[in-house]
Amino acid sequence: DKDTNGGKIILMMNHLSNCDPWICSYAMNPYLSLKWITKDGNAKIPIAGGCVRNSGDLLVHFVQKGRFDVHKGTTGPMMLKARAYLDRGMGLAVYPEAIRNLNPKGPLSEFKLGFFMMAIEAGATIIPMALSGSENAWPRGTWMFNTATIYVSWGELIKPHAGETAEQLRDRVSATISAMRDSHPDRKAYLEQVRKEVDEKATEITESLSAHNSALAAA
Repeated sequence: DKDTNGGKIILMMNHLSNCDPWICSYAMNPYLSLKWITKDGNAKIPIAGGCVRNSGDLLVHFVQKGRFDVHKGTTGPMMLKARAYLDRGMGLAVYPEAIRNLNPKGPLSEFKLGFFMMAIEAGATIIPMALSGSENAWPRGTWMFNTATIYVSWGELIKPHAGETAEQLRDRVSATISAMRDSHPDRKAYLEQVRKEVDEKATEITESLSAHNSALAAA
């Protein structure tokens, strides 16, 4: 509590799969008990939806699946409830990307500002968490689960600096989560493969240009 201003905690993580809440909850247990910010559709899932409704998790009412727009008049009340939870010393779990990353192998999607503004206003402490591999456990567009290796890592507590803007705090947290994610074994292997392919393509282009220049010089 002393390190988190009376338990004012916001856990922030990247989002790859619908199974992420279960993975994160397993990783957090028994250390943290948090209220999740989650899409309203999760409250309609059999069994799991009842857990969402009964636990007091907060719902984001998206207009359309896979898009960021929400139903008018729903965000403000949800944010007020979230702030009330924080003020009572009850932590929050947030996906700052808002929705699952549509390109799970690529970089993180842009983080939304709302909860970074709240962290500054409430004096909350952010716990960064990075996930990789969960998109293989429950792929987007199917109800079928697969076996997969999933990596989860925690970072050091991040507290807003005096005078820091929400944009600056967002960028600091995003960079931290991105670096943690890229340190996972599966990401290291993937990024190394990407670098290898880029190097091979660059060599191919260089050799092609050299041959073209030689042909021009000989003409």
